[in-house]
Amino acid sequence: MENLVTPSYTNLSGLNVLVTGGTGVIGSWLLKRLVDMQINTNVLLWGDYQNPELEKHNTLKKTTNIHGTLTDINLIKSILKDHDINLIYHLGAQAIVETAFKDPFTTFESNVRGTYTLLEACRSYGDQIKGIVVASSDKAYGTHKDLPYTENTSLNGIYPYEVSKSCTDLLARSYALTYDMPISIARCGNVYGGGDLNWNRIIPGTILELFNQRTPIIRSDGTHLRDYIYVEDIVDAYITLSSATISGITPGQAFNFGNNNPISVLDLVNTISLYMEQTHLTPVIKNRAKGEIHSQYLNSSKAKQILNWGPKYSLSEGLQQTIKWYVDYLGNTNV
Repeated sequence: MENLVTPSYTNLSGLNVLVTGGTGVIGSWLLKRLVDMQINTNVLLWGDYQNPELEKHNTLKKTTNIHGTLTDINLIKSILKDHDINLIYHLGAQAIVETAFKDPFTTFESNVRGTYTLLEACRSYGDQIKGIVVASSDKAYGTHKDLPYTENTSLNGIYPYEVSKSCTDLLARSYALTYDMPISIARCGNVYGGGDLNWNRIIPGTILELFNQRTPIIRSDGTHLRDYIYVEDIVDAYITLSSATISGITPGQAFNFGNNNPISVLDLVNTISLYMEQTHLTPVIKNRAKGEIHSQYLNSSKAKQILNWGPKYSLSEGLQQTIKWYVDYLGNTNV
């Protein structure tokens, strides 16, 4: 039985934090929360880091921003040293399943090499590092007949994105247990919320089509089951898990964070259509998705038991918040 520690946000006070992947969907909301908590926050920026959620709150004007890549170990070591980093949220990754299928090399470089480079750099700084939270995914489990996934389900990734997350997960556990490093692993369901401009994803893509009075497109056959969780619930999960990690939970543990309410892709699209009052636009089912697991969803009871974490937003509440964000954004842009 893992040791139970009651997390407290107060033990993040005074820490110097590094966030990788801070311009992604989760990262942008996490950065805003850390800034609001008045945590000294450093961000590793690479490539095109425009994000309307970051711009909306001028978040990057309130953080220390370092430009570079996760695979540069000398850069990572210098960041840890020069900024006296104590806590790390490692979200940096190539996060698109379809992109991973088309370009596995770049995905493995970012997700696998980027992870072991970061962890190896952290290993050099011993007691300075109080906690590391590594972003994994429900995709790390791969395909299993028995659902929902628990943390004891084997990591069985097959397709490139799944494998990259299985590797990320195993690397984190290896460093934690081999070198007694304070690392915890977050396995999240499908995260959604404002700021995601990857229109190939089902929720923002559907909202975009319906906003423009166009028929929504479903790449799969529509029967795929997924566990969708609102981004603010995941930010709570990351903050809670980091607090518990610093407080001393057993290193190398993984935690599932999901909404415990799987839904088919077709039902999800129809729900969005209902909330946007566009039910007359019947989805077009393409049935051409490749490299995707058919059904996957999580059991988050461990997070409830040990971290006292649970989602605050129902799927209905989260979707309505997300639609509101996008309607406002799309009303002021030319997408």
